[in-house]
Amino acid sequence: MIKRKGKSKHKGEYRPLYKHSTLVRFAGLGAGIACGAIVVALFVPPIRDRVFATRLWPWALPWDTNIDELAMLKSLALPGDVLLESNLHGWQWVALSLFATQTSWVHAAIVDHDYSLITVHGKATKLDWSIYHQWGSTRLALIRPPYTGSDQINDVLAYANSKLGTGYDPSFREHAGSCNGLVGSALTQAGVPVKMRRCYGRDIYAADSFFAIPGAEVVWHSDSGR
Repeated sequence: MIKRKGKSKHKGEYRPLYKHSTLVRFAGLGAGIACGAIVVALFVPPIRDRVFATRLWPWALPWDTNIDELAMLKSLALPGDVLLESNLHGWQWVALSLFATQTSWVHAAIVDHDYSLITVHGKATKLDWSIYHQWGSTRLALIRPPYTGSDQINDVLAYANSKLGTGYDPSFREHAGSCNGLVGSALTQAGVPVKMRRCYGRDIYAADSFFAIPGAEVVWHSDSGR
């Protein structure tokens, strides 16, 4: 039996409340439960859809975007621009992104010729800019890759449009099955270099990789533009 006292009767000797092996077992159990919860949340569709579609912080925040800001961003955008997003209301996504790719930026979309946004939301799809107001997005950035001309932009957007309907892939094996992968692969196949990041044995596109495109211009950033 382990005594409840932290110190032994002998002066200068310290007896821990729990043995080291017990603490290791508890830590291993906690890590196993956490990993199991992540796997369930990612790969069991009904649970995944409920967990990641829920606004875990439902109250307004000072950094929430609004209709006027989104209208301003749309007026600045050009076809082929990349829009990045992060959202403290959906901090489960931020936590997953930090865990997997070491960045708090979560979501990427690319501006189509009609100024709609091509991205993945359940599947590869086209969305209106108002989706960010609906989500209550708290950080946004508009990035302009260094295209060589209209032909390269057309190539990028044609590829992205060809992937519409691709289902979300939580394993990230299919690049077009995630928002960052769809945008990153569209740019890469057209000759715009987007570096991938090694994540637990798999190469994936992280949201902050678009900032690192050589020659890319940050047209607007909520951290400095508000």
